[in-house]
Amino acid sequence: MVTPHDLGEWVEHFRSRVLQDALSEATASYWLRRAEHFRQAAPRLGDFHGNRTREELGAKWREMHTIASACHNAATLAPLQDYSAEIEQGLREAS
Repeated sequence: MVTPHDLGEWVEHFRSRVLQDALSEATASYWLRRAEHFRQAAPRLGDFHGNRTREELGAKWREMHTIASACHNAATLAPLQDYSAEIEQGLREAS
């Protein structure tokens, strides 16, 4: 059975995670990491591609690089530096 205390702890943890996620998404480093993930997800020569055609692979490559470019652009607009460690410490102290 969930007690009010357990629920309060869960809500507090959830609140801090939402805040951390929102603040981390406002950092340039977050968007640069996302850009790299999409670049790495693009099909490459030598990978196993199953039954995909050259046209399908080309379309997927362009899609992944377009998304990576958008993430890179978001990084140039991100207003914050990465303060995740300081934010986490502050949230612990506030609890």
